[in-house]
Parts: sequence; structure tokens; C-alpha cells
Amino acid sequence: MNLQLATEEDIFQISQLYFDVYQGTYPDPLMKDFGLIRQFIQSEAGFWFVTKDNGKIIASVLTAYDKENLIAKAFGAVVRNEYRQRGIMEELLAFGIKYLREKTGGVDVIYSTTRTVNEAAQTLTEKLGFKKLGIFPNAHRTNEYETHCLAAIVYPEALEKRNKNYMIHHEVASLYDIVQNEVGMGALETIIPDRPSKVLVEPGDLEVVKSPKFVNYRYQHLKNEKQLEFEFFPFHQPNLVILTPDQSVELFCHLSSVDGYCVIVGGKMPGNLNFTDLFLRSNKLLRDAGARYIEVIARADRPKILESILRAKFIPCGLFPAFQKVGDRRHDFVVFSRSFEIFDFQNVRLKGLNQVYLEEYYNAWKRMSLNPKLLNL
Repeated sequence: MNLQLATEEDIFQISQLYFDVYQGTYPDPLMKDFGLIRQFIQSEAGFWFVTKDNGKIIASVLTAYDKENLIAKAFGAVVRNEYRQRGIMEELLAFGIKYLREKTGGVDVIYSTTRTVNEAAQTLTEKLGFKKLGIFPNAHRTNEYETHCLAAIVYPEALEKRNKNYMIHHEVASLYDIVQNEVGMGALETIIPDRPSKVLVEPGDLEVVKSPKFVNYRYQHLKNEKQLEFEFFPFHQPNLVILTPDQSVELFCHLSSVDGYCVIVGGKMPGNLNFTDLFLRSNKLLRDAGARYIEVIARADRPKILESILRAKFIPCGLFPAFQKVGDRRHDFVVFSRSFEIFDFQNVRLKGLNQVYLEEYYNAWKRMSLNPKLLNL
């Protein structure tokens, strides 16, 4: 068997592989579109690794690479059914990680999300040194809605650059403790954020604009002009914007039309804006636009922003240490999610700490979403 980078000659076989295994239900359009596959293979920020047996592609995994933050994301792992349980994906992913470490400008962090319909993917990442960082209930849909787990290799050089000089929001403290025991980051003091010292203004009228090329152009322009208040959600390009008529508020999102998965990528807004009201109203607009699940990340050392996101009914579901690189420091991020679907965990097969993350998420959901009287039933 040969392990190698995919070439343009492999495009048809790659698409056929995902169709054969998932019968057309894979939620990422990348695996179905020949043009997108070609674009990824040609990109300097993407590496597509495959395993071949006598010229036939039997396994595939992708890694996206961000040279600015020295991070990589592994995703789309698949093995033909008749070749499973032979260690093929473990070997291919290890090959990909070694390639990234040796053939790029460096990688401080490699992360992946894994399906929970069985334990195989969780066992695989664990064997390769990935640490468990959180869980995403109802994140994606193939045949049905699936819960995914977050795991990452955070190399020592990343932890050495990590900003430790902050206090963690008290509602996120128990989640932080789970992650810090897994990764070895050290304890932090907790903080209850002060009320805003200035009068907050409401966003005003908001509407959704779906125009992917314009939205992405506008986002990149604002990012280059350093006009975005937050703009870090790696490997996602916005295709939708929520804005006011005067464009004083612009909230950029990526919404998948295939399974309703949505992430809030970043935004431009006044410093005295009521963030909670913005997120609450954006939730409704995104739901009406087809979102059934929304994800947002925020720096862990900004408790007032975390408080605003929590008040908008987002549930903390993961904590990513040393994620973003700013100068010579790296910053922790909290991952939040909000699902509009009824939770169904009957098909979840969780391994080790992932079960603890699900319990932590469920307890946070009860505290934040249920009437206090119901908690005593």
C-alpha cells in the first residue's frame, strides 16, 4: 500500500470513495464537487492524503493549514468498508501529521473533530496523542444528527507561548478544569464579570444578506483594514452577513445549506453595542435562514464577552488551549454552541473523557435553559 499526497489525477476516485462509503449523505460539499477537490489539492493551505492499494484509493484524510497561526485541522477521514480494522487510517493520519511537521513552516497545534456513532475514531485520535477538549451535540447530519468530539495535539512549543495571565469566567471554570487536567495547563482563578460601566446601545434593524462572493470580499476588506472586533474562526469563509442598513453592525457567518451547520466567523460593531441582544436576535435570523446549529468561539481571557454570549443562550462545549497566535503569545478560546434540535444521544458511543464532556454540557444546558422550578422535579 502507498501513502501519498493526492494529485489531480485522483479527483474522480476521491469523490467515488466518499460516495461509496456514505451513499451521498456526507455533509461537506467539498467531497462531491470536482472543482472544489481540485482547488483544495492545488492550494498551499490544504493537504489531501490518500492510501492506495494497487492504484485504488482506499482511504483519505484532509488537513487544512494556517501558516499565520501555525495550526492545522484534520478532517474527512474515511476508509473503504472492506479495509476497516486494519489500522489503515491510523497509519495515514500519522503520515499526514509527520508531513505537516516536516514539510511546512511549522505546526504548534493540530486538531480534529470525530464522530461519536462509534468509538473507533475516538480511539484512533487518542492513540496518536490527541487530547480531548470538548463535545458538539447535534453538530452535523449524515443519516441523522450526530454529536462530534473535539480533540487536539497541543505541542509543547504552543503551551510555552500560552497566555496564562488571566482569570476564567466562573460559568466556564468547570470545563476549564477538565481540559487543564487533560492537557496539563495549570489552574486559574475564577471571575464573575462586572456589569458594563457604559450605557449599551441596541443594534437597531438587522437583516440577512446571502451573497457569498460579496460577503467574503467585504469580510476580507474589513479584516485587512483591522475594523473587525473579532475575526478568528480558522478554516471557515463567511457566505452570509447580518447587518444594519447603515452597516454600523456587520456579523459574518458561514452557513452550510446541506445540514444547517452554522458558525459565527467575526464581526464589525461599535464598542458600546449590546452583544447579548445582537446574538439573541441573530440566533432567530439564522434559524429562519436555515441554521439548526450555531457555533461561536471567543477568547477565554475576555470574560465580559463570554458573559454576553452566555446570556444569549449559547452553551460552553469546549475549551481550546493555545489556539490563536498573536505576536509571540498564544491564547485560549472557549467554544460555544446552540442547537435548535431536540437532543437525541441514543446513538452516541463515547469513550473516556468524552462522556464527562457530555455530562458537563448537559448540566450547563439545564442551568441555562430550564426554569429553576423544573430542576427540583
